[in-house]
Order: sequence, then structure tokens, then C-alpha cells
Amino acid sequence: MQFHRIDAEGDRAALRAFLSESDPEDYLLEELDEWIRDGRLWVGEQGGRWLAFGRLHDLGGGEGWISGLRVLSSRRREGLGSQLVSRLLSDAHSIGLSELRAVIENENVASRRLFERFGFSSVMEMTLRRGRPRSSASVALHRAEPETPLSGPVGWLPSLTGRVDLMPGSDGGRFGRWRAALVERWAREGKLYVGPGLAAAVQEDWWREPRTLWVNPLQGEPSALVSALGALTESLGHEEWEAFLPSGDENRKQYERLGIDRNLYWGDRVQLYEWPAAVDAPSRKHA
Repeated sequence: MQFHRIDAEGDRAALRAFLSESDPEDYLLEELDEWIRDGRLWVGEQGGRWLAFGRLHDLGGGEGWISGLRVLSSRRREGLGSQLVSRLLSDAHSIGLSELRAVIENENVASRRLFERFGFSSVMEMTLRRGRPRSSASVALHRAEPETPLSGPVGWLPSLTGRVDLMPGSDGGRFGRWRAALVERWAREGKLYVGPGLAAAVQEDWWREPRTLWVNPLQGEPSALVSALGALTESLGHEEWEAFLPSGDENRKQYERLGIDRNLYWGDRVQLYEWPAAVDAPSRKHA
């Protein structure tokens, strides 16, 4: 199998055809423009036919994100996935990336084993959850001023891993190291909302139907922050908010009490994989 980088214009139709053949309901079909613009896209082909696809995204600071791995259904279990990951790792090395991450559903055993063979380790078990709008909250969130200080990482996921969701769309939708510059940028762009002991970054132009507010919880005790996020969601005119949150039996019980539902399309357990192993992470939770 031979690999090449996708040309943004010349390969668009071929990529759409490949994704449609692999899975006619693939969500990437609705996000092709962003994916082509936003990352380093690789395809593997044989005899002129596309067989595999994957994306490498440079997060800056030597960090990278691997996502979107696809192998044509009729050619799976032939080692093509291994060849694809090897190609992405070589590309990462060539542009100076020394830390790579990926999110894999817990039940996707084949993909997890594939990444583990290349030295990736799960550093966190997460769940993708959805919250409802609420008409009131004991503490309200307001848009932060650009000079608003925020120490961190001190929230649900950031405090456990030292990693923070960079948020979807133009921000990437990938996890990177906590950096003060991120918080400063979110404040400048009007995406940082704060309250007494509470903080979250939000992305409004996420899923259109339903109108979903993507949330990056940064600071605060869960029940107070969930209530405040519900009120913020309503005030911004959205139908729900969604965020990656820590998983585990006790977490899930707490989310049920707080009325935070599972995402309809993702499994309830998602692994955050990292290469090399994050030895400086405050804690790890493996499957």
C-alpha cells in the first residue's frame, strides 16, 4: 500500500467516495471541509484504489492528535491499519511532534490494541455526556474579561490529566497540555465563562441540530457547575450542552443524579490514549 497526503481540492471527491463506500452514514461526510482544512490527511492506496485514511493534527508545542482512522470494510484484518498508523507516526516525527493522543471508544478493542502495539497507553477513561438547559442557577456564569486570571488546571479532566479539551471547530476538538495562553485566548475570543469558583470554556458553533453548546469544564464542584452550565445553555439559546467528563461507577451515579445523559451515539466509556505514556499526569485510569 502506498501513502500520500490529500490535496485539499483535487482529492475532495475521491475522499467523499471512499468514506461513502466505507460507511454511508460516516459523520465525516458532513465535516469534510473542516477536516481537509484543519489537518494533515493521509490516504493509503493500492492499484489506484483508496483503502485507508487518517488524520494527523499539529497542536503546537510538539503535541499532535491522531483521528479519523478508516479502513475499507472489505480490506480489514489485513494489517492496513498498522501500516496507516506507522505512516502517521513517521509524519509526526518529520514535523517534530513528540507527544501524540487519540480518543478511542472502550468497546473498539481492535483499535485499542492497534494503538497499544505502537506504544500508546490509556491515561484516562472518559464519558461523553449531555446536559439540559435550566432556567435558574444558584451561581451564574458570565463572560470573562480578557485580563481575568484563572489558575489551573483544576477542573474535572484537567485536574486528573493535566490535559484540556481544545474544543471543536477552529479550536480543534483535541486534548492538549494545559497552557495559560489557551485561557487567555478563550477570554479574548469570548469563549471563557466564569463565576465564583467556577469556570468553563464553550464553543457555540458545534452541532447545529440540536443546537449544542460544547463545554470544556475547567473549574468548580460538579453540582454547582452543572447547574450554572444549564442556565448558561438556556441564556445562549441552545437546546443542550455536551462535554467529555471523567468516567467510572461513582462518576456515572453522580451524573444520573445531576441529570446528565449519555451521548446517544458514543459508548459510555471512552479512552484517552497518549504516546509516550504521560508520566507526569497526576493520575491514570485504565480500562
